[in-house]
Amino acid sequence: MGARSVLVLSLLCVWGAVRAEEGAADEYKAPDFCGTYECPKYEVAKKYETFELRTYQSTLWVTTSLELDYFGFGIYRSFKRLFDYINGQNSEGIKIKMTVPVRIYVPLITPTDKNATMSFFVPLAVVNPPQPLNKEVYIESFPQMSFYVKSFGGYALKTHYEKKAKMLSEELTAMGLGFDSTFGTAAGYNDPLTFVGRHNEVWYTVQ
Repeated sequence: MGARSVLVLSLLCVWGAVRAEEGAADEYKAPDFCGTYECPKYEVAKKYETFELRTYQSTLWVTTSLELDYFGFGIYRSFKRLFDYINGQNSEGIKIKMTVPVRIYVPLITPTDKNATMSFFVPLAVVNPPQPLNKEVYIESFPQMSFYVKSFGGYALKTHYEKKAKMLSEELTAMGLGFDSTFGTAAGYNDPLTFVGRHNEVWYTVQ
């Protein structure tokens, strides 16, 4: 993974989030790193020494384009569009709880400064999400999918994300595990005011 394509992974450390109330309790126990947010349901299919294979249930995400820039203004603009949607700027005028992770998708084959996306996970209770009013925001549906996931803690800067993404790619290749190298995904779980127990991830889709 090149430095340019990895650059977006470091930007997750600047995302700001509004605390959500705890979701309704059910039989599924969310991982501790989700905190008081609802997060997508998954099962760990296999644990490796430095990463794990997860199988996620089908999910809905609200997504917008992400323009990368040196000062991070694109991160702010994309986050605000998504936050406006969950704060009532949708076809039904309803508010939707903040969730985690904030997901950033980055194509790696022909990366540019304008073809990344940012997404919020749509709570499972919102079966039919209202349509966005902003034409730059849209709803995405994903079937059950499996990912190789490397997790790490602390405040993640560019060098940290770059190192972890490169390590995961090399580990998968060395072990002969098939993965989609045409794009990378980063997932951030904490607001900037969380000082301990921070959780960051990089994902590759299983092939």
